Amino acid sequence: MPHRSQQGVAIITALLIVAIATTISINISTRLQLDIRRTANIITADQAWQYTLAAESWSRRVLQTDRRNNSIDYYGEDWAIELPALPVEGGYIRGKLTDLQGCFNLDSLAPNGTVNQLAVERFKRLLRNLDLRPELADAVVDWLDTDVQTTIPDGAEDGYYMNLEQAYRSANSAMLSPSELRLVRGFEDIAVYNRLLPYVCAYGAAAPINVNTATAEVLRSLANDITESDAAAIIEHRNETAFADINAFTGFNNLKDSVKQVDGLSVSSDYFMLETESKIGQARVRMYSVIHRDNTGQTTVLARTRDVY
Repeated sequence: MPHRSQQGVAIITALLIVAIATTISINISTRLQLDIRRTANIITADQAWQYTLAAESWSRRVLQTDRRNNSIDYYGEDWAIELPALPVEGGYIRGKLTDLQGCFNLDSLAPNGTVNQLAVERFKRLLRNLDLRPELADAVVDWLDTDVQTTIPDGAEDGYYMNLEQAYRSANSAMLSPSELRLVRGFEDIAVYNRLLPYVCAYGAAAPINVNTATAEVLRSLANDITESDAAAIIEHRNETAFADINAFTGFNNLKDSVKQVDGLSVSSDYFMLETESKIGQARVRMYSVIHRDNTGQTTVLARTRDVY
């Protein structure tokens, strides 16, 4: 009987050892599979990221070539053509360039911290045309200018923001992104913010409006009596023949009678936004690049934003 008991204990011990070994083996195998999958995801994400950088480099060369060929910018040029998704090994890549000077530049309201009254008038007109209160411009101006004087009636400086439940100070400097508007008095309302967002931009520098690429809403902000049909006529004309200079613009349909001040207007652009998306395997990378082009055609990437899915 003792001998048989020892045999039973030995069998149970052997079974326990096999069970433990099997559990350890499964655990190692599972971790190995996870490590393999994790490594593969890292590799494909990095590969997708490199493709977006390559697209950025290519776009910069397109912009450089464009500046050498002519001195105006419009949506009929090569840089503005949105290419379909291009197949690459394991996935695709696509991208498009947009002219940041085709929208209203919030930083033009107070370049170098000094209020530009002409830009403020245009901004208030834009707000009014979008059925928003023009007084919202007061708080944006206070956010950008370097003084601490509150603009009447709806401005806001530190005295307002420091009394909020989550207190912070006004920037008193240029905006680097239009999303910064969400911090400004009056734009806490997401409906107000979303209504204005498609027509404004900010990238840390003041730049003129390009009348060859400006949206209809931005064109209407240039004067009180530019109607929707007037803006549509401007866009239809420039789609056929881009304006060679500001005189050609103001000479169209007697715009000079409406647009009496041409400061802050241009027919060329220096700032562009590149939106790129690449997908390799299960990894998807989307990148937004703000590109500056100087008078010689040299380009510089001012900012990048990247999302990895």
